[in-house]
Amino acid sequence: MRLEIPECRRCCCCFPLRHGIIVFGYIHLLFSIFVLAVEIYVSVKHVSSEHTMALYKGVAFYSQVWFAFILFIAEILFNIVLLVGAHTKKTQLLRAYYYYGITTTLATLVTFIVIRHSELYSHFGFYILEACSVLTSLGIQVYLLLLVRSELLKIRQTSRLCYVNHASEIIIDTPIQTGRNPF
Repeated sequence: MRLEIPECRRCCCCFPLRHGIIVFGYIHLLFSIFVLAVEIYVSVKHVSSEHTMALYKGVAFYSQVWFAFILFIAEILFNIVLLVGAHTKKTQLLRAYYYYGITTTLATLVTFIVIRHSELYSHFGFYILEACSVLTSLGIQVYLLLLVRSELLKIRQTSRLCYVNHASEIIIDTPIQTGRNPF
């Protein structure tokens, strides 16, 4: 069975592809900085706790404070990589973000399933709300990855070199027709 991944020509049916990636990148960067600032504020305000409730791509989980900081700092750094790659059309940077995005998206989905599997039947209403939040966040992330993949394919197609071998072309001289059939 073969799965064809769709290729986008425009972002949200109105923006050009690269501009849409840049807009998504800036929104994602601002949101990541905001969440990191909230985490720093909460950790400074409640110094006595080594653990924090982290919200990463819609999944809420308890972790060490340093682990949450590392996740959000890595998110900010890779958003900067995405923005620089989109502005300068550098395929290596876009590909690095693409692989990072695939890895974190799958890890987030697996983390959500593993963490919430035991709590599925005890807090069903909360689980449904959190599942909607996670699926919305993952849907937006998958759409961004689809846009980045489409941009990578577009850059590859436009930068492909094409050579014409003029020596292999056949040139046929057609006889001048005077109106009579030569046969």
